[in-house]
Amino acid sequence: MLSIKKVISLIAFTALANSSTTAETLADIYQLAVKNDPIAAAARASYNADKETLKQSRAVLLPQLNASSNKAEPRADENTDPVTTTYRASLSQSLFNVPAWFQFQSAKKMDQVAEANFAAQQQSLIIRVSEAYFNVLRAFDNKQTRSAEELAIQRQLEQVTERFEVGLLPITDVHEIRAIFDDASVNSLEADGALDIAFEQLQVLSGKRHQQLAGLKDGFSAEVPNPASVGSWVEFALSNNLQLRASQLTYQAADKMAAAAKSQHLPKVTVSADYSKLDMDATATAGAIATEQTAINLNLTMPIFSSGLTSSQARQASFEAQAAEQNYIATKRNTMQAARSNHQSAITNAARVKARKQAITSAESALEATKAGYEVGTRNIVDVLVAQRTLFQAKRNYSNARYDYILSMMRLKQVAGQLSPEDVMQLNNWLSSGIIIK
Repeated sequence: MLSIKKVISLIAFTALANSSTTAETLADIYQLAVKNDPIAAAARASYNADKETLKQSRAVLLPQLNASSNKAEPRADENTDPVTTTYRASLSQSLFNVPAWFQFQSAKKMDQVAEANFAAQQQSLIIRVSEAYFNVLRAFDNKQTRSAEELAIQRQLEQVTERFEVGLLPITDVHEIRAIFDDASVNSLEADGALDIAFEQLQVLSGKRHQQLAGLKDGFSAEVPNPASVGSWVEFALSNNLQLRASQLTYQAADKMAAAAKSQHLPKVTVSADYSKLDMDATATAGAIATEQTAINLNLTMPIFSSGLTSSQARQASFEAQAAEQNYIATKRNTMQAARSNHQSAITNAARVKARKQAITSAESALEATKAGYEVGTRNIVDVLVAQRTLFQAKRNYSNARYDYILSMMRLKQVAGQLSPEDVMQLNNWLSSGIIIK
């Protein structure tokens, strides 16, 4: 179980780590995003701003010191009046202020909301960086298979064209394969563009251009979530989900504010120590005069009638608390559903990775059998091309399944409140610095 403060401290620690000097890894991109992503920077500024609320609410309950001075000079035609200067100072302390106390309690809850929201934003940053990074790898793998597919079809087209020119094949075979080749060429061009776009999306997060990224190792294994029980992940989510935590604290803060608004009818008691000094300059008829006065005052104020303002504000705060409560209930239900759906998605993707890997083996066997049939005349060239394209599609499906599995596991950890920079570092170990793309 990760506390909010631990998540924040892990982020700060990760930002100080050294970047790789070879191909950039997921950890390298994450460190750049922590420093340069504008959304993360805005979240940090909002967090610092929200943390000031507690200080402001506490200040109302602490002693207040005020000082003032006033100087009165006579008119030009009134030479007999002295110049008077008045100095005042007052130190006051609230003794009984129920609304301010409840507002302070509400501010303490909102201070915790700020921490939960900030930690949630950091988890969101991990997801956004991971999605952008693996989208680049996904686009690269797609480009590789599309290029290989195009090249394989081009070779077949060249062979068929040569056989047509010596009269061994009809022109229809050439047209069929050329149509397939043209389609493969378009797909290859689209894959090139998709890779460029994926790199640009990564740049939005990191603030710099990237040319070399580490790819995923072939030995990466997709394991089912641990624990395997969906009920365990639902419990994790109910206990640790940061958005749910923030929603619960927001409701509690709104409930305190409703109590503060309701207690505005109560009296307020303040004690003050007041000091005043009056200085009068000498005139033609009198010498200089200085008087001082010190007093300890106990002040009691109580609202009697405010034309319904206080009652209306109390009702408004009560309705806002009810709304916050219902939002919390909705967030709780959505969190439970998200935990179940993400758990199912992770299990499905883990099984899909194994199935897609086996599909490659099957497609390779089918291609070899089709080629053998083509050599003996039981299959035509189009059958060979279909088998080749099936193999390349199986490789793309396997690549996509691996990235889908990784992201589904990260989203499951996010909804369960378990996602942290440690997961980035663990995943980073499965990246091969020797795989360079673009």
